[in-house]
Amino acid sequence: MRKNSGFTAFELAVSLAIMVVIAALVLPPYLHWLRGHRLRGAVTNLMADLEMAKIRAIRENSLVAVQFCQDSYTIFNENGDTNYTCTTTGREVYRSRKLPSGVEIDLGSLTFADNRTRFNGRGLPDGITAGQIIPVKNNTSGQEISLNRLGYMTVQ
Repeated sequence: MRKNSGFTAFELAVSLAIMVVIAALVLPPYLHWLRGHRLRGAVTNLMADLEMAKIRAIRENSLVAVQFCQDSYTIFNENGDTNYTCTTTGREVYRSRKLPSGVEIDLGSLTFADNRTRFNGRGLPDGITAGQIIPVKNNTSGQEISLNRLGYMTVQ
């Protein structure tokens, strides 16, 4: 008598079909969660880095600038630098962060001059008289960081 060990091709095909159906049901909600998680993480990191820039400006009693690019931002000591680009050449860079895949800063809605803001030696945003918005978005949704003239930040 022959001993049956292993799976037949039919049993293997049915098992794979069941796994494909389960994956098709689970994958879309997971991808939606992942996009939202990346957006929330990017906004949290940006807020923490803005706070760090503010504290660094107070500690060093100098202008600390935050230059926004579409997929990244750079925090640096301005020292009279008027080159407002996303390059870091010749600057004392405190932080340069690339945003996660699929997350970007909406430069079209950004209201800062030259896509940058800076904090003075007292920790106040230099040169703004009203609240400013930093819009961060992905393909499906977005969040905004509100920065008022006293340097207070909230997520909306």
